[in-house]
This record gives sequence, C-alpha cells and structure tokens, in this order.
Amino acid sequence: MFHNHVYLWRFHSVHHSTQNMDWLAGSRTHFIDIFFTRAMTFIPLYILGFSQPVFNAYIIFIAIHAVLIHSNVRINFGPLKYIFTTPQYHHWHHCEDPKYYGKNFASIFPFIDWIFGTYYLPGKEWPAGTGVREAEYPKGFIKQSIYPFSKSPFDSNLNMDEQSDR
Repeated sequence: MFHNHVYLWRFHSVHHSTQNMDWLAGSRTHFIDIFFTRAMTFIPLYILGFSQPVFNAYIIFIAIHAVLIHSNVRINFGPLKYIFTTPQYHHWHHCEDPKYYGKNFASIFPFIDWIFGTYYLPGKEWPAGTGVREAEYPKGFIKQSIYPFSKSPFDSNLNMDEQSDR
C-alpha cells in the first residue's frame, strides 16, 4: 500500500531516499510508515495468540534481518537467497532506476514476489544506485518527519495522481 498510493508513498519514500545503502538504512523510516507497518504485523500475531517468547523471537529476527538486507554486505548466500531475502535482493527494491520500480516487495520470503510477479534478482548483479531520483528531501530527522505532511516530494515535478509506479 505504501508504494501504490501517492499519499502513503510520501511517508515511505523517506525510507527509500537513502542514496547510500548501509546497515543503518533500515532505520531511516518515517514514524507513520513504521507505525502502520509494524501494526500490520504485530496485531495479527497478538490476535492469533502467539506466546510472548515467539513474539519476542520474531521481533529479534526481524530487527537483525532488517539490518542485514539494508547492509552492503556482498556475501553469496547460495540457495538461501531463494528462501530468504538478501541484501542484493532488497537493494533492487531500493534501486533508483524507475525501470526497476515495483520489484521485490517481500520483506522476508522471496516466493511471495514470485507469486505476484514482482520477483527480480539478476544473477550476481547489483543496482547501480539507490534512492529516489524524482525528489529532493530536506536534511535532518525533524525536517524529514514534517515534510510528508506539508507536501508530496513529487508534486512539483511529477504531478502524480492516485497511483504510483513505485
């Protein structure tokens, strides 16, 4: 949803604006984005009655995995890259080239992208760059937190309607 609807993309694009992916890139997230993303995961786990240890294990796994997939570690994960998302896989999701937008949405399991036709992993190749080419973001945490409320980073140059290609 954060990629398809322009209003929601305002908030999620702060995360995608990282031009130099590293292990901290996963932490560059707007509070609206992180609140709804976590709620969509944590609430079902709670409602389904998962125990506290399982819930805690999930939180620890997802935190470590988020750091890993945003890092620029160029490890060959072998066949594991078809089971779990890897840094290479997720970097294509953050690719700044518009022809690769709409790829690799799965946060943990790449087979989800296979099912929906959004899987992209070209051998050993990595994207030339990451970030959001279409917009300029202010520097600083406070300014980036306020910016999506004040205007879309795309209004002046893309005149986007309700849907986004990202």
